[in-house]
Amino acid sequence: MARDSLTQRALAVIEGPLGVWVLVLFALLEATVFPGPTEAMLIALVLARRDRAARYGAAAVSASVVGGVIGYHLGGAVLDSVLRPVFASYGYLPQLDRVAELYRDNAFLALASSGYTPVPYMVYTAMAGAADLSLGGFVTGSLVGRALKYLPIALAAYLLGPRVRIVAARAGPWAALVVTAALVLWVVLV
Repeated sequence: MARDSLTQRALAVIEGPLGVWVLVLFALLEATVFPGPTEAMLIALVLARRDRAARYGAAAVSASVVGGVIGYHLGGAVLDSVLRPVFASYGYLPQLDRVAELYRDNAFLALASSGYTPVPYMVYTAMAGAADLSLGGFVTGSLVGRALKYLPIALAAYLLGPRVRIVAARAGPWAALVVTAALVLWVVLV
């Protein structure tokens, strides 16, 4: 009984006016401090209110990018005070600088494909600030990457309804591979 009661309360929050704010909170936290269940919350919201799929997808994208900007600034602040001294003490400062250079050279591709790699987005955001990427370029790449991640999820939940869970479980890794390959080809060919 207790589990059913907890489930009912969770569904009431998701379906109520606080649902979108929980989504926003998850997206902000996922970009700054820990990977969270943003995708699951987005799917739950869309399944509860399919007529709001675009709104929920846009909220996830926007909140994730705002969280990314926070993570960007955290990464920039932590680099000099924490990371550089630690890496220097182990003799790894040249490697840190090389990773930052690689990131600067390939930032758009990295950010655009960030939703389809096993690396949490918060690592991308912190490294962008640590690598001193231009904030405008970071935001642009993040907008593309976050849109490529969350808008297809919202669309799939809208179109498939509850079957989206089955499709995501079966096709999720393949979809990630196809999107990443398409982005790499686009960057190489353009």
